[in-house]
Amino acid sequence: MPKLELPPFYVITVNYHSGFHLPDLISSLAPLPFLKKMIIVNHSPQETLADITAPFPLQIINQENAGYGAGLNRGLREIREENAIALLCNPDLVLATPAKVAGALAYLTGHPRVGCLTPKSMDFQGNFLFPGHTFYSWKTLLAARIEIFRRVFAAAYRQFLYLDAPPDQPLEVDWGYGAAVFYRVSAFGGGPAFDERFFLYMEDVDLCVRLWQAGLSVVYYPEVLFRHHSQRESHHRWRFLRYHLVSLGKFIRKYRGLPQREDLLGKGERAPQK
Repeated sequence: MPKLELPPFYVITVNYHSGFHLPDLISSLAPLPFLKKMIIVNHSPQETLADITAPFPLQIINQENAGYGAGLNRGLREIREENAIALLCNPDLVLATPAKVAGALAYLTGHPRVGCLTPKSMDFQGNFLFPGHTFYSWKTLLAARIEIFRRVFAAAYRQFLYLDAPPDQPLEVDWGYGAAVFYRVSAFGGGPAFDERFFLYMEDVDLCVRLWQAGLSVVYYPEVLFRHHSQRESHHRWRFLRYHLVSLGKFIRKYRGLPQREDLLGKGERAPQK
């Protein structure tokens, strides 16, 4: 059989006071001989990252903090190849299954109508982080944030998390957990992946809405596993809760409600409210 030719592969992360995590992420990526470059967009002026080294090409871009999505967009502008795949990830991740990454790239190559893959994620205590979700309804929006509603709307919440789906097979999902995404760089004609009006939070949901609008699907790919130093900051710190609520308000205003997949498929892009 001819050897599979993998697409150009990049890793992009955005650093904000997380430089101490970067050596672990870099070490976990070291076994990937096909990684062309890692791009770190640094939003922490106090951290020069001058001491960061890697066994592969590394580019550090220093800029003012314009938000997580804006940082990833800045990194994506460094990629020239139309067929490239970029792993867009948080800096506080560790790739646990480097041998499976080539399979993820091959999956995207063989499925040209898939816009992105979301891998399996667990925290370091072994808790599964549910990388795939249905789009929010008002029931699941409440259940995701207030525990009592998880019992009141138990069936809807179970569907929201795809708990009845096969756990170890690729699965088409509405949107994927944005801590790590294998993203097809050509998805929007090479244009920006993220709506930069979302400073922090909901940018991953918005990305997936727009992928579905563009006729591209989102797939949960459990062969690849990341470990995540997840702190669930928005549930414990008022400042992050405020970011989350502001982004949620922008999302609802943009789509005039909570969009569902059936509203997106085959109907073209819904005109967002300016």
